[in-house]
Amino acid sequence: MGKEVKTNAVRILERNKIPYELLTYECDEFIDGIQIADKLSLPHEKVYKTLVTVGNSKNYFVFVIPIEAELDLKAAAKSC
Repeated sequence: MGKEVKTNAVRILERNKIPYELLTYECDEFIDGIQIADKLSLPHEKVYKTLVTVGNSKNYFVFVIPIEAELDLKAAAKSC
């Protein structure tokens, strides 16, 4: 029996005793968030994607947006 693989996000949830449900799926090739939501029978409005950008300052910025949305880079830069 193999060791259970945990992401840092799962470790943080467990350390803070935050309840969660972990959903997994098989993936042989890249698919987008919409296809994953469909594969897991989840409504699109409840699924988000995390995007990491690097600014001119060389700082990293993390954005969480709905899977059907696109990151507006000008608006993102203004918010940072």
